Amino acid sequence: MAFRARALVSLAGEGPARGRDLFAPLARVDDAFLLVRDGRIEAAGPWKNARLPVGTEVRDLGDVCLMPACVNAHTHLQLSWLAGRTRWGAGFGAWLESLIPQIVAPLHEGEKERRREAVAAACAELAACGTHWLGDVGGSAAGALSTVRKACAEAGLEVRQFCEWFGFAPPLVDEVRPWPPRCRAEIAADTELEAACAPGGHALYSTAPDILQAAREWCARTGSVFSCHLAESAEETELLTQGTGPLRACYEGTVLSAGWQPPGLRPLAYAMSLGLLGSGVLAVHGVQLNGEEITALAKSGAALCLCPRSNHHLGVGVAPVRQLLESGVLLCLGTDGLTSNTDLDVRNEALWLREHLDVPPRALVRLLTVNGAAALGFPAGSGTLSPGQPAAFAILPAGLEE
Repeated sequence: MAFRARALVSLAGEGPARGRDLFAPLARVDDAFLLVRDGRIEAAGPWKNARLPVGTEVRDLGDVCLMPACVNAHTHLQLSWLAGRTRWGAGFGAWLESLIPQIVAPLHEGEKERRREAVAAACAELAACGTHWLGDVGGSAAGALSTVRKACAEAGLEVRQFCEWFGFAPPLVDEVRPWPPRCRAEIAADTELEAACAPGGHALYSTAPDILQAAREWCARTGSVFSCHLAESAEETELLTQGTGPLRACYEGTVLSAGWQPPGLRPLAYAMSLGLLGSGVLAVHGVQLNGEEITALAKSGAALCLCPRSNHHLGVGVAPVRQLLESGVLLCLGTDGLTSNTDLDVRNEALWLREHLDVPPRALVRLLTVNGAAALGFPAGSGTLSPGQPAAFAILPAGLEE
């Protein structure tokens, strides 16, 4: 099949972009075609140069600009059943207070099936809005990893799954295979699932430091990506530096271990002291980073996923995006989950940054594609419309066309 469109931005030959490279002009082809065979891209270019095999079906997509399929680098698909059931706009602590009781509540009859259906619907939504690659955080519910993996496969999505450690107990029992307790049996029973997963941390204030270090070391040893939320809210900074605030009140006696004391460090400094940053690390949010911390993050080689609409809905602030773009940090975009966002279309994160912070489209297109693929550890060429890549593409929104 051949697809014809008014224009095409393929990013063919491009790899992940940092700093000034984010702002380089995008190669654009007007009156373009995309030739697909057996689910893979065979050729792309100007329509006048198309050499189509006999019998090729041509589908004219009309007045649109095609771009590579998007990368949603940070999602929480297993919590999709909570869409519309959490509190926004009153701060991070208030959101958590609305979220946690629902997660820990006993399952009623039929609830498991409803949650599976919510995950399947979320994956179908991702595919429909032009996403092909994603990073998903899961593992806090029994069977959730397999549910997400199956739904992604049915929707034609490629996923990196992060098994999230949450809490300070029980202690780590296997440093060679540091899987969270709820994930161990599920992963042990499915070798394909194990190959697609990596242990990750929830956050510096909600996961024991030795567990974070063991997970990070395992990922470095196996060539996997290690992911963890970082510097998302002012409440996080207050808890780590002073040991006070809404997060202390929320987690005291439940998540935090008895006698827990704050490290007295801001989030980035604490992460660095634990050896959690560096190449192969995907930090998420970064809202509270200051200038010196941005420089340190860039030097470490870690990537950062921005989730601006989620941050806006929860009232935690706006990440220092302009400084981050100029710093050399490998940046990408994610929607977070439906507990803090209205949809899973990662292009809407780019549009939010364009409309509210005037970020240039050429940078945003790269954050949506090649950068996200690299941050999640997908093979070179992922996030482009190059020969041999999956026949997956998105429509470039009007707000991102230059």
